[in-house]
Amino acid sequence: MNLKNLLPIFFFCLSVQAFGQTLGQQVYKSGFTNPVDLTNANDGSGRLFIVEQGGRIKILDKNKNILATPFLNISHKINPNGERGLLGLAFHPDFENNGYLFINYVTRSVDTTIIARYTVSNSNPNIVDTTSLKILLKIKQPYSNHNGGCLKFSPIDGYLYIGMGDGGSGGDPQCYAQNTASLLGKMLRIDVNQNVNTTPYYGIPATNPFVGNASYKPEIWAVGLRNPWRFSFDRANGSLWIADVGQGDREEVNHTPAGSNTGVNYGWKVKEGTFCHYDFNNSGCPSLPGCTSSIYTDPVFEYGRQNIDGGQSISGGFVYRGCDFPNLRGKYICSDHLSNNTWLVDSLYNSSIHSNFISNVSCYGEDETGELYGVSRSLGTIYRIIDTTVPLTKSVSGAIPATQFALDTFKITAPITVTGGVLNVTSKNLVVASNVNVNNALQINLIKPGCQ
Repeated sequence: MNLKNLLPIFFFCLSVQAFGQTLGQQVYKSGFTNPVDLTNANDGSGRLFIVEQGGRIKILDKNKNILATPFLNISHKINPNGERGLLGLAFHPDFENNGYLFINYVTRSVDTTIIARYTVSNSNPNIVDTTSLKILLKIKQPYSNHNGGCLKFSPIDGYLYIGMGDGGSGGDPQCYAQNTASLLGKMLRIDVNQNVNTTPYYGIPATNPFVGNASYKPEIWAVGLRNPWRFSFDRANGSLWIADVGQGDREEVNHTPAGSNTGVNYGWKVKEGTFCHYDFNNSGCPSLPGCTSSIYTDPVFEYGRQNIDGGQSISGGFVYRGCDFPNLRGKYICSDHLSNNTWLVDSLYNSSIHSNFISNVSCYGEDETGELYGVSRSLGTIYRIIDTTVPLTKSVSGAIPATQFALDTFKITAPITVTGGVLNVTSKNLVVASNVNVNNALQINLIKPGCQ
């Protein structure tokens, strides 16, 4: 049977064979400069957007080509030094129709966090219209570090969440994280579908927890964060996972269920992880309950500062919800930027550590299908996250016994004959070499990995 007549049976598998799981990584693409964020536009294009700290957003197309012209270049606007620069990107949930994208950056002249909206070009989907700039928020940064930088849309309520660090220095000397008149050290939530064409280009969700309370900025959704460098939403249930970088004792991950509008207090600087922070009563702090108070929400996962089984700067990840590696599904994956340790955290908050994983992970990101990628800032490399017990590629030729393969790509490199039954292949891709005739082709079932 000729290649053009090869008609493997495609169907979605409702239950996937269980394989032992080992976390691994595979180089996906190199060639970036200080990449700090990765996301997709959820527009069916298959593109990945990589944010470089120096002020450029580059497009990696579905064929893994880096487009020569940046999607956006604001290098003239930003301060790229230290923890500053272009730090985050989020696409509007209806980007395919309205073309809106939102960025988080720190200005060049005076350290100020800017949350801004741009619109994609009407004539070229791979370029931003730089004349479309709308500034939503300006937040003065008192120091050069702890800028946060992440912003994401919730898949449940559709609002834009913005993670703000405590303003920097060490130990939050002005206690901004617990100061409800400041946006620093908070998780903010705004509605970008209000005031779309008039300042301030956003509104306050009526369900924000402190609406009507004059002691709080209305944008505040939660307080008590030190530096939530990266957070994410679980695309399956909308719950929020926040990785908060520690001071000197603990790195932590906080998990908040979807739909929570209760004004969570994550504890900093009264607490660092589950530990009491020794100097929370120093000058600049309001009168606060002690660290054993029930007003503080403890993290669901934390680790110490020793590099052997911990680290010194957590880079938050995602709950894996892709289809390619069933045994990773439902597990939260995060790494330490300095120790290179990586953890899997399951739904019961049990964890397993993987040492010497990806060097200097700055972030993780998802593609449109939920497959996960880790980003090395120092190496400028994007890695695909995999389960090493699932072979990525198998090449076959000749007589093939009827069996079951589970892998990423199935390659037929020379004529084959399936003997003794049906060959079932659980794979995303079937690759047949040019001019190869395949005998018994209808005995090959290509089972697309499916998700429940």
